[in-house]
Amino acid sequence: MEILFIGKEWKLKKMLQEEILKKVYYSSIKFLEKLDIEFEPNEDTLILTNKKSYPLVAKILATLTNQHLILKENFLIPENAQHSKNSFLVTINNKKVNTLLVENEVPKILLPTAEKEIINIFKFDEESAKMFIEPILNAYKLSYTITTAEGGYVKIQTNKLTPKIKKEILKTIPFTIFGDIFEHIVTNLPPKKITFAESCTGGMLASFLTKIPGSSKCFDGSVVSYANEIKEKWLGVSKNILEKFGAVSEETVKEMLIGAMQISEADYAIAISGIAGPTGGTPTKPVGTVFIGVANKKEIKIEKFLFKGERNYIQFQAVENAIRMFINFSELYSNL
Repeated sequence: MEILFIGKEWKLKKMLQEEILKKVYYSSIKFLEKLDIEFEPNEDTLILTNKKSYPLVAKILATLTNQHLILKENFLIPENAQHSKNSFLVTINNKKVNTLLVENEVPKILLPTAEKEIINIFKFDEESAKMFIEPILNAYKLSYTITTAEGGYVKIQTNKLTPKIKKEILKTIPFTIFGDIFEHIVTNLPPKKITFAESCTGGMLASFLTKIPGSSKCFDGSVVSYANEIKEKWLGVSKNILEKFGAVSEETVKEMLIGAMQISEADYAIAISGIAGPTGGTPTKPVGTVFIGVANKKEIKIEKFLFKGERNYIQFQAVENAIRMFINFSELYSNL
């Protein structure tokens, strides 16, 4: 399947790619300002549009399929198209084309999706990962797509893998997780527990984890310490630290980690503090500055980042990198 982003304004492209990657197997992704009136799909195609690009895309697809546009449930679609909320499906030259109007979330995908596998590789950049894993995937004649996730780890989508292939991959690259990372944490972290202290991400990290059934086995709760007063009163962050170094600092994140560990008695903690924007930046700490820390009862590791993009995208990048740091810190990789 090919994926097309149509339109000039796609502030959340990377985040949307991550969401799509969880749902479908695709051969390529392209970004186009507009859809060509002579559009001819070579394979089943998923088209993502925004409010500005959707009307023209819908009109072109209606024209190509000799249909009129009609309004159904406040959604303009070709008259005979299969549809659900903000999503419709037509056929062009025996290829299925599913168009989505993306607003706050990815609508239901109407294209049939093949069973697939996600491989997440840590401690390797994309080129290094390719060098080790492509010979295995090619030897078994598997189709695959390799990308770098926003967290800096390598994400591969491919056909469903047999235990034999997984074993061979793990023997070659032991820093690997198969499937959804949050599901992997929920399945493999217990009986150990994890807690979070979030500031700029506003609970996004906890939300991602608790979407997974059974998350209560490894997660009792966390603190969204948005205001400095809450950092002080709930997490025990020193007022002197906040005044001297600021809320967005390595020193503050270190104390957030210590406070979260103390009040939760968890085995691991993740803390995030930063400036998600669009305002609040300074010359020394511009918008996108984020400190992320991970800890256990013996050790603390903190990294500084400068993310680009709009507010929600900065938050998403922070969550992705927090998970990468935790996986590497805890060495919670797959095993067979």
